[in-house]
Amino acid sequence: MTMPNRAATFRVPNMSRAHRAPSLVGLAAGLLFSSVFLSSKPARADTTIAGDLDWAIPIDASSRTNSGGGFGIRLGQQLHVPLIALTPEIGFTWAQFGGDFDPTIYRGLAGLRLGVGEIIRPGVYAHAGIGHLSWSAPRGLPDPSHTAFSFDAGAFLDFTLLPLLNIGVHGAYNQLSGGDFIDASKWATVGAHAALVF
Repeated sequence: MTMPNRAATFRVPNMSRAHRAPSLVGLAAGLLFSSVFLSSKPARADTTIAGDLDWAIPIDASSRTNSGGGFGIRLGQQLHVPLIALTPEIGFTWAQFGGDFDPTIYRGLAGLRLGVGEIIRPGVYAHAGIGHLSWSAPRGLPDPSHTAFSFDAGAFLDFTLLPLLNIGVHGAYNQLSGGDFIDASKWATVGAHAALVF
């Protein structure tokens, strides 16, 4: 006589989509947290040496000054934690404009640069310092050349994946206070830059 097989059978209940969705969201959130915070490099400070190539555009519509080229060099200390890079820096800029008397502006500046992100890093910056406006004024005319307070404020977009090298583009508003014979000089700059980070 054979006994009926009464071995217990187990059935795994089917999970509905409504139950599976929270589990998938939780898994994705956990992976994102791990990749960003647990595997990120620790906070560090790096030296930065950067160079800018600029196109300078006068803002004053009544000015008889034309656009021209320029450059800048910067030295800073980048304080880097996951997703945030803060760089106090000092720098020198030079801009040569066309038009009447070929004005040239030299500046020594100090300021901050703040970027957010790791591979693609948008950010903002601002500097303040001293600038000198030099004009080639004909003999007999008042010379508007002078030294005065200057500042800039702008935004940038960096690509940071290359070892030791960040590259990017930027745009800024710039101003040099006026002198005895001239109002404040205002101009925009757009350009590209590269920075060694080590």
